[in-house]
Amino acid sequence: MKQKKLWIFFCCLMALTACVHKSLITPSQSRVGYSAWNTQVSYTHCDPLPKTGKPELVSGKWEMNDGILQHRASEEAPLAICNYVIPSNHYTIQCTARKDSGPDGFIIVFNYVDAQHYCQLNFGCSGNTQHTIEQISGDRKKRLVTRPGSVETGKWYDVKLTVAGNTIKAWLDSELMFDKVLK
Repeated sequence: MKQKKLWIFFCCLMALTACVHKSLITPSQSRVGYSAWNTQVSYTHCDPLPKTGKPELVSGKWEMNDGILQHRASEEAPLAICNYVIPSNHYTIQCTARKDSGPDGFIIVFNYVDAQHYCQLNFGCSGNTQHTIEQISGDRKKRLVTRPGSVETGKWYDVKLTVAGNTIKAWLDSELMFDKVLK
């Protein structure tokens, strides 16, 4: 009888653990990076990540000029990902980003596992009319939270992102844009 109760308890615990892990958005190890949407953009290195040379250029036409990573083509969802693997689901990064030309703004990629699984801060999306946090899973892109906003062409912006498990906080030039628990 005692073994049966232990077995039932163990099964319930495993089921609960599986449910909790399945609901997590932030992986225990991930990377960060940059993207765009039919827009030309420039980025500086994400601090405090170690400078590990040129990022992995997953897709798109990127170039490095005087320490600035630039995307100069009109392509949908080019990806440049920092080589450093963040060994935690709690981290803070900061970089600067600039829209150089085009219809939208700039994108900071986070929780990157691979080219089919990541999240992104999209500043100046939808024709430069709103900011959003999006989750990419396979061929699907889901908007998790959106707010009105735009970015100016040619202006450098300070971007700060804090990930604490599934809680995401994002700032644009010291203004808190998002404070959201992702589900």
